[in-house]
Amino acid sequence: MHDCATRPAKILTINSTDTIQNAAALMLSHNVGCLIVNNDKGELVGVVSERDVAHRVAHRLDTGQTSVGQIMTDHVISCAPGTPTHEARRIMAAHRVRHLPIVEGGVVVGILSVRDVMAQQLLEDRAAAEQVAVLSKCLKSIDLQEAVEIVATESPKLFEATSCALCLYADGDTTKGPEFVSCNRCLCFDGSPQSPEFLKEILGQDGLSEKMPAECMEQTGLSPRLVLPLDIVGLPEACSGKEKRLSGFVCMCGLNASCVANQELTSYKARLAREILVAHLTNALRYQQARLTSLTDALTGVGSRKLLEDKLQGEYDRAKRYKRPFSVAIIDLDHFKMINDNLGHAAGDDAIRQLAHGVNEQKRTPDVLARYGGDEFVLLLPETRAADAAILLERIRARVPQIPLDQGMSLTISCGIAECLLDSDGAPGEVLRRADLALYEAKSAGRNCVKLWDKDMGRLLNTGELEIERIKRLQRRIIGLSEMAEKMFMESIWGLVQALEAKDTYARRHSENVMHYAVAIAQTMELGPKHADLIRRSAMIHDIGKIGIPDAILFKPDALTPHERRIIEQHPLIAVRILEPMSFLEREVAIVRHHHEKWNGQGYPDGLARAAIPLGARIIAVADTFDALTSSRAYRPPRRIAEAMRILRDSADYDLDPAAIEAMLTWIDDLSKQLGKASEELTGADLLAVPTDDEAEPAPCPAAAVTPT
Repeated sequence: MHDCATRPAKILTINSTDTIQNAAALMLSHNVGCLIVNNDKGELVGVVSERDVAHRVAHRLDTGQTSVGQIMTDHVISCAPGTPTHEARRIMAAHRVRHLPIVEGGVVVGILSVRDVMAQQLLEDRAAAEQVAVLSKCLKSIDLQEAVEIVATESPKLFEATSCALCLYADGDTTKGPEFVSCNRCLCFDGSPQSPEFLKEILGQDGLSEKMPAECMEQTGLSPRLVLPLDIVGLPEACSGKEKRLSGFVCMCGLNASCVANQELTSYKARLAREILVAHLTNALRYQQARLTSLTDALTGVGSRKLLEDKLQGEYDRAKRYKRPFSVAIIDLDHFKMINDNLGHAAGDDAIRQLAHGVNEQKRTPDVLARYGGDEFVLLLPETRAADAAILLERIRARVPQIPLDQGMSLTISCGIAECLLDSDGAPGEVLRRADLALYEAKSAGRNCVKLWDKDMGRLLNTGELEIERIKRLQRRIIGLSEMAEKMFMESIWGLVQALEAKDTYARRHSENVMHYAVAIAQTMELGPKHADLIRRSAMIHDIGKIGIPDAILFKPDALTPHERRIIEQHPLIAVRILEPMSFLEREVAIVRHHHEKWNGQGYPDGLARAAIPLGARIIAVADTFDALTSSRAYRPPRRIAEAMRILRDSADYDLDPAAIEAMLTWIDDLSKQLGKASEELTGADLLAVPTDDEAEPAPCPAAAVTPT
């Protein structure tokens, strides 16, 4: 306990019979604001301040013979030696005095000023803060239960308390018992039931109290008691979207008597301690939530992607060490966006949960199931050959259509399986990539099937020829954009298209040109503004799938080999895979998928013919062909407009839709008349300079294109 009333101080005194001129001179020479007035025996009889002297001088009341005893304050506010700082401060504040004599046996032995008291208070506060800082250094654990135990152990040391209990209740609901509890020599909460009245009394207290509840007294609790209310707010929980909240208290009893004597200092320390405890426990709670979230998928309860990566690395290391097999299966729901579109996202979420539940029922205990993406799961199968994994996946696939859905809809899955190649797989990600290739093969084969990776598949589409990782990164990026407005999405993907085309000198502005020509054809065919806008958006993104084609093939200046041609022909399917998660692009995706189909059925990827090809795809095919003919290529110069028109006419009713070609030629003829030029004189720049009706507002073109990674 600190006190100000024991330290020595120089005391200036004056006799009560001295004149006020002497008092003023003494104050001035020593630069003090008051003097102690003694009688002839040296006993305290009063105090005279500079204010008393100044008042007499200012009002010309001094005759030169006025004594100090006549103007002094004879009712002196004083304190005894050993008076604590906080008590001296209380006395001075209550009586509104700036100086406080320390009197012992009627004699002044010291004097306190406001400055002395404030300096001592500053020292006490600093010492209290240092004590709380020691508590803060002890709270290093980020495990919530361990943090709770440390708080119950270290907090009493700050107040020299004999016992402590910490209780945290979910949402402050004490009827369900504490979610976290730790007792340090406290018997009240060490497994003993508490009455509602007892808990209400504790929760209603904030700070120091000398009153003890009857339950505490029965359990040998000691007065005084200090309660620090705690309110811990965590992260939003996935199941409800509400922030997790823990409310409760730290209760300490048997505090040192000095805590009661200096309640102001105790309250100050309690406030600091509470802030530190709340901050630390909040961090521990949020870390625990984040850790659980990182290892568990909130929707399905199965493992998360982080858990899969950890388990896959461990299984890979074990397989390498002991030369034991393992397999990986990737499970993907087919046409899942149709469920969300037709039945709503709640039904889609329920279908994903039921699929996860069904797979959990079929897998073995050591198998690891994790949700890898929106509608994609990965099953890690230790000690399993690929052929055995296929039997399990076929059994799962057969059960998926039994998942109940409304409106007569049903689910199917596509599966890709790969076994770890101990001699060639240099990293655990290799087996996952090969399983992804097998899944890609299953999707391309019409879905609702299980495919095993094999070497033939690797020769057709290996990781060096099809940029699977680039495809998946862009796919994940576009899924993230689905939460934005459609306009922002189109602007973003338009930037990606432009960045892709900017890498090829001969393909720059290709999608923009195709969009211009396709809209012109649609307007000439009088398809209406909505259909024309659909075609415009489809043309913008029709080549986005080329992001998955290696640059060496995509920008090759020479003729492509048959194998390279097969790789190039994958780009419509890649585009579909990238864009499928965007439900609002469903019609555009169909057009993009089929824009390389031919009127005679000899196109790709599905060999559709005539009217089976979506009209938008037929129009884009004409626009795409025309731009390719009239643009420069590494192997030939651009063709003249008249020659391109002749080639289009020759392709009518064979490769291309004759109606779409007729509309294109009609539009060119109309522009020729409008510009006053013969078709032989027209250039591509002439055609692109004339805006179509929907280009009154420019097509989305971000200021800075985003480079795909």
